[in-house]
Amino acid sequence: MTRSNPVAHDYYEILNLQFTTTTLTKQQLKLAYHKALLKNHPDKVSSVAKSADLPTPTNQDLPRDSTRIYTIDEITTAYRTLADPQLRAEYDRSLRLDRAKAVQREKTAAVFHTGLEVVDLEDLAFDEAQDPALWYRGCRCGDEKGFMVTEEDLEREAEHGEIVVGCRGCSLWMKVLFAVEDDG
Repeated sequence: MTRSNPVAHDYYEILNLQFTTTTLTKQQLKLAYHKALLKNHPDKVSSVAKSADLPTPTNQDLPRDSTRIYTIDEITTAYRTLADPQLRAEYDRSLRLDRAKAVQREKTAAVFHTGLEVVDLEDLAFDEAQDPALWYRGCRCGDEKGFMVTEEDLEREAEHGEIVVGCRGCSLWMKVLFAVEDDG
């Protein structure tokens, strides 16, 4: 299962799960699978809308983070891949590789991120208890520390005065602007 192109559909996104290094239980996966089936099933979506006397939702009516309606096949493939430990390990490895390639392309300015949010470092929360010290900001996907920047990250990009970071839990990006103060 080698991928030369970026992952077309994020299986975690399809099942509305966060991509983490922690193990998902079979029960968590089954629950996410069933919720995704109900949410995306055409008969269920239209019957829920009819029972509430509301118009059938269209892509414009859905929240921004769930504008895509997934097919039963896409949901089943996501579930089967994440439920099998070997397939999940391979998928996670390819997902990390795709994200690392995206970061590398960003460093060479070969990628444009639509909707890239630009913030100042001072707008991020600071956690000095972490080693190394850590700046972070929550993401709309629900990850409380979705965007994280360490002192090493800032030192590495000191000459540019900005760094682009991706969310740990989804595909959103943020550009963080900062200034380096000379101590001498």
